[in-house]
Amino acid sequence: MLLRQCATCGLVFNATFDPNVIPYDANYENRQCFSKAFNAHLERLADSLVRDHRLRGKAILEVGCGKGDFLRLVCRRARSTGVGYDTSFEPGSSKEPRGLAFHREYLGADSVPGTFAAVICRHVVEHVPGIGAFLRELRAIGLAANARVVFLETPRWEWIVEHRAFWDVFHEHCNYFPERTLAHLCRLAGFRVIRQRAVFGGQYQTLELEPNPRRVPPTRTLGIPSNTSLGAFARDVSRHRSALERSIRTRAARRPWGLWGAGAKGVAMVNQLPKTRPALVVDSNPAKQGGVIPGSRIPIVAPEDPRLARLSFLLVANPNYLGEIQKTLRQTQFTGTVGTL
Repeated sequence: MLLRQCATCGLVFNATFDPNVIPYDANYENRQCFSKAFNAHLERLADSLVRDHRLRGKAILEVGCGKGDFLRLVCRRARSTGVGYDTSFEPGSSKEPRGLAFHREYLGADSVPGTFAAVICRHVVEHVPGIGAFLRELRAIGLAANARVVFLETPRWEWIVEHRAFWDVFHEHCNYFPERTLAHLCRLAGFRVIRQRAVFGGQYQTLELEPNPRRVPPTRTLGIPSNTSLGAFARDVSRHRSALERSIRTRAARRPWGLWGAGAKGVAMVNQLPKTRPALVVDSNPAKQGGVIPGSRIPIVAPEDPRLARLSFLLVANPNYLGEIQKTLRQTQFTGTVGTL
């Protein structure tokens, strides 16, 4: 990876991104719905969308729906119908509720299957090279659907910088958006920004957008927003990584330690700390259990695995889940200490 920052708009991007490294097929597993804390976040998003944009009983379209969890949720809350598109979609064992349809393919503006009150696009823009062209196509999809709102959610670069979160930088994410940068790029693509918010403890940002029939992009350039400098982040990360390795060695007291979270943050953490690797990684997603962390032989285990009893220390990759994890650990054989990054 080679991160660079655009001096015109502030976008941080991987200049050596290779989209062929990660095939977004049915084997791509990035669901977070096995966490009650994350499900509560999704419910707040869904209820806000339905309430603020009067979606009850209205058709909803999702571009990049993953396995379909959020579209099912928002359609259930809105008592509405929905259509989702994603090459990584995987049909479940049970029949989909009436009025829901999923397609394992990409969607273009010329293929929008009807009229929809809302277009949802969550955690997609960080994966897409050529982000300007994608946002313009998304606006065209919104116009073709006659949508009153296009809803985006993506990580906040400000949170990564503030927490020196080098474990939140990984290959699948080729784009990192400061808040002002993402709003600026959406305006360039022909959207009107209705509302932008930091959510999920500040880790993510949401934008509610109106696709403007007349594309009138802003005339001024944005530059690099304050407190989002890639150079400063890189210098801070180098020091923080060394300090974190020393802290882990001290807290583990030369005994095996573990990491909770086999998602992107956990995988990045394991591979960024080659001299201080955990003995195992815990994850509540059954699809990950029994595997290993990419780039290593470190096993991924369930929370009830008896090997947790050997650990002196457990590091939680995402602080948003700390309370939930501590409650789960009280029902296991783990007796060590717990900490966050």
